[in-house]
Amino acid sequence: MQILHAPTEIAGQMGILCEGLRERGHYASGYNWFNSYLKYNGPIINTDAYELSRFINTLDKHADIIHFYNGNTFLLGNADLPYLFQKGKKMIMHHWGNDVRSQAKIRAHNPYAIPSSYYSDDVIHKNLSFISQYISTAIVQDYEVYQYVKDYYKKIHILPLACKVKDIAVEYPKPNNKPIKIIHAPTNRNFKGSVYVDAAIIKLRKNAVNFVYQAIENMSHREAMQAYKEADIIIDQVLCGSYGMLSVEAMAMGKVVVAFIRDDVKQHFPPDLPIVITKPEAVYEALINLINNPDKLPQIGHASREYAMKFHEIGSVVDKLLDIYSQL
Repeated sequence: MQILHAPTEIAGQMGILCEGLRERGHYASGYNWFNSYLKYNGPIINTDAYELSRFINTLDKHADIIHFYNGNTFLLGNADLPYLFQKGKKMIMHHWGNDVRSQAKIRAHNPYAIPSSYYSDDVIHKNLSFISQYISTAIVQDYEVYQYVKDYYKKIHILPLACKVKDIAVEYPKPNNKPIKIIHAPTNRNFKGSVYVDAAIIKLRKNAVNFVYQAIENMSHREAMQAYKEADIIIDQVLCGSYGMLSVEAMAMGKVVVAFIRDDVKQHFPPDLPIVITKPEAVYEALINLINNPDKLPQIGHASREYAMKFHEIGSVVDKLLDIYSQL
């Protein structure tokens, strides 16, 4: 198959999925108009909305399947969807969260306030209503995002975050050789709940706990991955109620991950999920328990690596994706 991915690279997923599809013998190309300081190095073409719009007729002509990301299509305002639909193109929309999280549904499902989406609730409803007229199938990464789109599409698939786990070197915690090192890497401090992490770190220091802490911010993805190697414990997001790509990469390294997973979301993950689950106001308790029980860290780290291999390794995720494509 010839598969086209566009136009928004999120957490390196476009590049990873394209690479995995190519390894399965398919022609997969990705075009990204969203460039950030993270500088993901996937096998995709970085462009902009203007340039991409100029090539829509060429790109769609050679695509058996068009895999869109983050509520975006080739043209601003999804103005190309009626044209693509009329041509009978097989299309799928991959939502990531911040493009669909309405405040009304956040309040209905999450006990904690998280920042608004890019759009107002009215605009989110308008966007989803329009897109789903022309695209009947959507992908989301987990049941936290599922809640926001379930009323719009005929079919919604859960596709786990993809990671090249086998390519990530394992660095299990060795807490007996050094003070335990804790890392938090917020790409968005308000969304990640970093204020709660800061409060926990301040309390640990106030109580003279022996540990090392580093906040990773404004680093490229490659630089951040180098820094993660030195960590024993990595704190991911503690507000939205699920885990993100930081958790996946940290688990692939064999690290102990701390995050907030809502009960309604957790029940849809495999029962061996190794993440140390905390609530925002209990981050200190989660950390002090780990610091006071260092022998647990390597055990959790090994379980983390095994979970990442089983659930997030690129090969198994791409197999699921190809099955989704076969149903379009």
